[in-house]
Amino acid sequence: MTPAELSLTGNISVPPGNLISFAAQPAHEHRTFLTMPPLRLLPAFMLAALAFSPFAVSPAIAVPAKDAIPLQPARAALRRLIPSLQQQITLLPLQRKGGGERFRICGTRGHIVVAATSNVAALFAVNWYLKYTAHLQISTNGDQLTLRGPLPAPRHVIEGRTPYPYRYALNENTDGYSTPYWSWPRWQREIDIFAASGINAMLVERGMEAVLYETFRDFGYSDAEMRAWITQPAHQNWQLMGNLCCFDEPISRSLLDRRIRSAQQIIRRLRELGITPVFPGYFGMVPEDFARRHPGAHVIPQGNWNGFRRPAWLDPRDPLFAAVAASFYKHQQELFGDSSIYDIELFQEGGSAADVPVSSAAKAIQKALLRAHPQAMWMTLAWQNNPSRALLSAVDRSHLLVVDIDQGRTPHENRERDFMGAAYLFGGLWDFGGRTTLGANLYDYAVRLPRMGLRAGSTMKGTALFSEGLDNNPAAFDLFTEMAWRTSPVDLRTWSREYARRRYGMDDPHTRRAWRILMETAYGTRADGVSNHGERDAPPESLFDAQPSLDAVSASSWSPDRLRYDPKKFEAALTELLQAPPGMREMPTYQYDLVDVARQTLANWSRKTLPEIKDAYDHRHEARFETLEKQWLCMMMLQDKLLATNTSFMVGPWLNAVSPWAATATEQRRLDYDARSILTTWGNRTASEAGLRDYGNKDWAGLTRDYYYRRWQIYFNDLDRSLKTGTPPHPIDWFAFGEKWNRAQTHYATQARGDSWSVAMQVATALGIAPSAMRKQSWQRTHQDSPMAREDRRSGDTEH
Repeated sequence: MTPAELSLTGNISVPPGNLISFAAQPAHEHRTFLTMPPLRLLPAFMLAALAFSPFAVSPAIAVPAKDAIPLQPARAALRRLIPSLQQQITLLPLQRKGGGERFRICGTRGHIVVAATSNVAALFAVNWYLKYTAHLQISTNGDQLTLRGPLPAPRHVIEGRTPYPYRYALNENTDGYSTPYWSWPRWQREIDIFAASGINAMLVERGMEAVLYETFRDFGYSDAEMRAWITQPAHQNWQLMGNLCCFDEPISRSLLDRRIRSAQQIIRRLRELGITPVFPGYFGMVPEDFARRHPGAHVIPQGNWNGFRRPAWLDPRDPLFAAVAASFYKHQQELFGDSSIYDIELFQEGGSAADVPVSSAAKAIQKALLRAHPQAMWMTLAWQNNPSRALLSAVDRSHLLVVDIDQGRTPHENRERDFMGAAYLFGGLWDFGGRTTLGANLYDYAVRLPRMGLRAGSTMKGTALFSEGLDNNPAAFDLFTEMAWRTSPVDLRTWSREYARRRYGMDDPHTRRAWRILMETAYGTRADGVSNHGERDAPPESLFDAQPSLDAVSASSWSPDRLRYDPKKFEAALTELLQAPPGMREMPTYQYDLVDVARQTLANWSRKTLPEIKDAYDHRHEARFETLEKQWLCMMMLQDKLLATNTSFMVGPWLNAVSPWAATATEQRRLDYDARSILTTWGNRTASEAGLRDYGNKDWAGLTRDYYYRRWQIYFNDLDRSLKTGTPPHPIDWFAFGEKWNRAQTHYATQARGDSWSVAMQVATALGIAPSAMRKQSWQRTHQDSPMAREDRRSGDTEH
């Protein structure tokens, strides 16, 4: 009889102090050895009873069958995530106590018992066990599941709980910078990892354009008019926020239908796992000619957003607003069902209330939402000037949930006052534009987050994973999602040591030192309120990706203009990673990190070198200028070679994901342009030159070689001509250059090529930071693969 089949007819009492709740412990205490006998010696029925015990000093509680949470979805997720290990794990339902989610882990070698109050709690518990007992890792940047023998027994019963009802995920921009063309298998993997990371609410934007389509068909717009108004997938989420419309060409009916079906599949899986799908709500967005079609309607033009014409705004006090909102929520419910959380951004990054009192507008927006969904929460961002005091003072704040993403820029210690008592989520935002930069303000997540969440009178109700792009900085993702289940600050040095151990499967001194360096540099920054050219919470980009200029300080318009750590110190992390045991070199996790750190080292080098190139040009030193610009271009090509060794850093998979969504060759070209332009020019000429160009820059193989490298090559050639002739440089139409790449049909590789360690060693050698004992070995390995060496072997000449 399995533990799941046992009927508990009696109670098991456990001596006080024998169970440990990691939620109340610092990072290093989850492995504390207690005086309890080893669990592998306990009979199976006692293990099952322990799984049901709510506290160390309380009797076990059996869950009545009618109240049990079915855990089949969690079991199915484990079969997908850890197919070779899942049979050693038993999942049991655990009774909720006080409404919060919790779990218990115990078991013997090869038989781990996890009891949990929900599917998400069960998956988080398994993930916690994998990380801190088995020293394994699952991540979107590679898994490390190498284990000799059965799963190890926990050294003591582990109890966990979260004090927060909301663990939310996804920035509104994620569906532009990361996920617009994801397939179902790709989404399935991400959702499984989200669940295993404790996330219980996720924004769904895919398919929501169909709600707009159906809504305005009800108000007199034709099929063709609505499809021309709706923007293509990679740019569509900005339409949902009221920033733009109509970009490029009309969306096809077949693409609308495919995206509806895809969204329904995503939502169905979220609900199976107990993750709340968060939907966009209605705030008044209408087509610009709505007033002409509906004379008397009070419609307010919203001006421009970064060069794009914004959709108009229907005054929420207007009688027509209630009708449009009712249609919107009706069609949304028919297509996707109900939710309990609706994302509504009023005047997101601009817009105008004109003669409409914001307080009255906010009341009407909330009234329409609650009429359709009486228990719903209105989710809104603390970003720039939102939410305004007028909005906060007018709405029912018991139905308001503020996502506080400004915490990454400036420490705000009294959000209870700032948000007038409304519930809020501590936001984690370390990436803009889906960029490949490495770094995050981990101190704020490890220390400030738990302090703010659990102090007396706090209205913080959870966390919000809010990076604009996904699948970068896996350490930041791991820590941030874990903090929703902790109640005490974490020592980052200890945490990073544990992280390196599970990431690579061993406690190696070189990888341990590498991560200590990363924690003291790229991950050692804090929110300090200091403006570094705009985005104070973003890591600085590579100047390789910048529109060529000798005065460039960032690649995108609002990025930081300087590093907040010592790049020389950062270089040592690459030196250490290269000295890891050779057995690590085939690990996906090690390969990803090695490429990422080597890539960031080159990015930091670009910031040091560009001012030197400028100095040579300004002083008319032709020879020095030529040497430096050739070195710059060589480093860019070396970077492209490095990036090509890992599919996470290649443009090919991004573009290849487009094809399944296109029904015709014409649509293929249209969607390919959509996917390409979001990386480069972003939009039309007006928008690009208004500041959006290169906002979504990425260090990707193919993109580096054919786009960034070619720009700098053209630019340096012209500067070289200028130096030699004494004539001014020619103006260069960079938008036209970008449009040419955007419209090209170039095919890019989707499979990695080359050896990450060898190329990373070449990077380190070129920069003069390679481990001295390995430089000769690296040269020999590189030389053996060179055309000259192959010719030498054929001729029998191996002496040099």
